[in-house]
Amino acid sequence: MATEYNCTLSDSRAGLQALMDSAEAFLAGNAVPDRAAAQMLVALDEIVSNIFAHGAREGEPTVTVALHVAEGRIAGEIVDDGIAFNPLAAAAPDTGLAIEDRPIGGLGLHIVRATMDDIRYDRDHGQNRLRFHKIFALNDSD
Repeated sequence: MATEYNCTLSDSRAGLQALMDSAEAFLAGNAVPDRAAAQMLVALDEIVSNIFAHGAREGEPTVTVALHVAEGRIAGEIVDDGIAFNPLAAAAPDTGLAIEDRPIGGLGLHIVRATMDDIRYDRDHGQNRLRFHKIFALNDSD
């Protein structure tokens, strides 16, 4: 059973779908409960999509994703060479507004922050590094 997953991509169109498919297979192969796996996949999709949509300088950024599963915990790390952006500093959306009064977008990072148990960001040597993890019950069947 593989407990480590690594993927590097620089093509948002083909790369993102391949990342999602292989990460899903990795989580399933490591008996991660469906709910925790789904939350991790949403986080990966939101973060990597945002990097490709907003983090490019010239061309598309290179993104490296690592996952580690051990003892009821999924740890994720996403590193990119795009524009500096700390998602933890972004303002939380006003979820009290009626749907028709809300701006389009802006909920992805909110969802990631709400579903992960811990998130940390740093910028080092021209790279963004986001680390996050999700804890799950080893006997969870969801």
